[in-house]
Amino acid sequence: MAVYRDKRRPTRPWVIDISYIDRRTGKRTRYFRNAKLQTAEGARTEERMLLVKLAEKGFIPQPEDLAESVEENKELTLKEAHELYEKTVRPTLKPSTAIGYNKNLRAYLLPRFGDWSLSDIDRAALIAFDQELAREGLSSATRNNIVMPLRTIVWNAIELGKHDRKPDFPKLSRVQSKVYEPPSAVDVAAILAAADPQGRVAFGLAAYAGLRASEVIGLRWVNVMLETGLLFVREAITHGIVVTPKSGHERAIPIAPPLQGILEDAKRRSTSAYVAPSGKGTPWTHGGLRHAFDRAVERAKLPHTKLHGLRHFFITQCFGGGAGGPTVQRLAGHCHLSVTERYAHTNDALMREAVQVFARRAGYVNGT
Repeated sequence: MAVYRDKRRPTRPWVIDISYIDRRTGKRTRYFRNAKLQTAEGARTEERMLLVKLAEKGFIPQPEDLAESVEENKELTLKEAHELYEKTVRPTLKPSTAIGYNKNLRAYLLPRFGDWSLSDIDRAALIAFDQELAREGLSSATRNNIVMPLRTIVWNAIELGKHDRKPDFPKLSRVQSKVYEPPSAVDVAAILAAADPQGRVAFGLAAYAGLRASEVIGLRWVNVMLETGLLFVREAITHGIVVTPKSGHERAIPIAPPLQGILEDAKRRSTSAYVAPSGKGTPWTHGGLRHAFDRAVERAKLPHTKLHGLRHFFITQCFGGGAGGPTVQRLAGHCHLSVTERYAHTNDALMREAVQVFARRAGYVNGT
């Protein structure tokens, strides 16, 4: 199947060429027609619509058979649009994204709007819904995450030609940025000391290499070069599924001195292909890793902090050591520098040290 320009014809039209087995007859059939909209994007969108019809009906109606029934012209409900989304978009999502979307759909969106037609889910309905969620005490970020799948589903229906009314959705709730203070070097050392041996390796990778939880879980010894002092983040494990790192590409991270010793000790004891397995020798679950971290924090008698705070510690320490934004971006595996810069805040002591540059420069001594 393909969308291409037919170079054999003088006008070089965009054509849609799909070969398939007709479910009604069992015979190989070919759909070959000029795209209705003669642009690359228009042709590809039409192709997606035809593939949806093929999945639903087992055949693609030819132009002479395209008289739509009353049932086909009926406006979609959110539940029906969600079923369409499941067939066309969800298979392309990362597991973590798909699971998060499904959780909010089942818990909030389908119970509330499942039987509503898409046109009825308008600006007023979503504003009222957001206000209800706010009264339940949900934060702006959480409310945005809840409503995002609905927006995606509606726009997918529009793109596939199943809904023809552009929604007038309200803007997402404004999320106030928070300055999160990561644990100190002393706190990190206390957490590692209080952790079980398996947890110590996992938390060391987060604190001294900046690995995300999914990357810690998925790191294998084949990607750790203790002799050359490098580790390579090539895959992650999310909800038991091996995926690419969140950034979509691999990265190399020099092994920091504190981590070198942790890894060498772990290597001597290891009987697993994974660098930081659970006590059972199998990859951690996300919940299991979080609980192990919470236990270590409690044993260290420290205030509650998040596992992700160890990654935050790594990034801020890199900034504090003088590394520039692009360097920290590569180490952290961020796609965009703007994401890295969110971590560039620092504590009062480092800020006071930074402004001492003026006292060390001629012309600023004694206020002159």
